[in-house]
Amino acid sequence: MSNFVERVKECIKDAQINRLELSQKIGVAYSVVHRYVSGQSEPSFENFVKLLYLFDCSADYLLGMEEIHTSEKLYPVEDFKKRLRTVMKERNISQEKLKNDLAVSSSVIYKWVSGKAKPSTQTLIMLAKYFDCSVDYLIGRRK
Repeated sequence: MSNFVERVKECIKDAQINRLELSQKIGVAYSVVHRYVSGQSEPSFENFVKLLYLFDCSADYLLGMEEIHTSEKLYPVEDFKKRLRTVMKERNISQEKLKNDLAVSSSVIYKWVSGKAKPSTQTLIMLAKYFDCSVDYLIGRRK
């Protein structure tokens, strides 16, 4: 998560805003932003997406998986449950195989594919590595 922390700090500086302004722009308490920036917690999927749009950057860049802030066209984030099902179908991966390969419970995978829950940013990284794709591809920002 340290790459994420450094990138968020960098993006805050580049956007010429402070942490209070960031908290207001993404609709969370200042203490929540403080925890993100200090590495004490990671954003929810929804808040992560808000950061992507606010900073106008790719998920892979914000997570520290890309070194360069690309100017390539990024699409809006897709509904995660639909996108995950699409990626699983493209890769011919069943829920059972995903469960076994990643040692994730069936209930967690069910929640992802049914839209009852979304993965954390660290889990997005794990899923992208598993599917051999970028996080941006996994969430539908790259085609």
